[in-house]
Amino acid sequence: MVKNRTGGSKTKGQARKFVNAPKQTNNLRVSQDEYEVYAQVTKMLGNGMCHVLCIDNKTRLCHIRGKFRGRGKRDNFISNNNMVLVGLREWEMSKDVGDKLNSKLQNCDLLEVYSQIDVDRLKNTINEDWNIFNTLDKFDKNEDDDFDYIDEKKSEYMELIEKEVNTKLNNDAAAAANITSINEEEINIDDI
Repeated sequence: MVKNRTGGSKTKGQARKFVNAPKQTNNLRVSQDEYEVYAQVTKMLGNGMCHVLCIDNKTRLCHIRGKFRGRGKRDNFISNNNMVLVGLREWEMSKDVGDKLNSKLQNCDLLEVYSQIDVDRLKNTINEDWNIFNTLDKFDKNEDDDFDYIDEKKSEYMELIEKEVNTKLNNDAAAAANITSINEEEINIDDI
């Protein structure tokens, strides 16, 4: 084994023996089967699972495979609003058998995590209804609106505080003017 000369935290974990060949950026994994569906992560759960909104407008429970966990997580980090390719479990699909089976979310497996560049390439090359994911982005972003949502009690309280602050500022300004008029005589710093 090669001696660790650089030191530092977790350098051995990033050794050459654990790194695969560099990723080729030209290859874009696309859906090759009817059971491979594009989706967007809506909620991260524990235990290697997440909720995804698929392009057919159904929410499914996605299982994150071992390839995307542990050491492989470095290049395939999954978070909310990420675009992914999931594989549906055709052997688990129910045919309107009962309400109990239909009330649970369907299971799917994670196949690919797309970067923003890959998402743009997908949208340009594949003809799908991508608007489902755009509406989800609008509501999840924390953009500051120009509206303040205040109830009546809070607004009355804020008005009282503003009045008190303004009166206090006016009183302080008047007191400062009186002090300067009283102490008009010159003070020599050397005398102090």
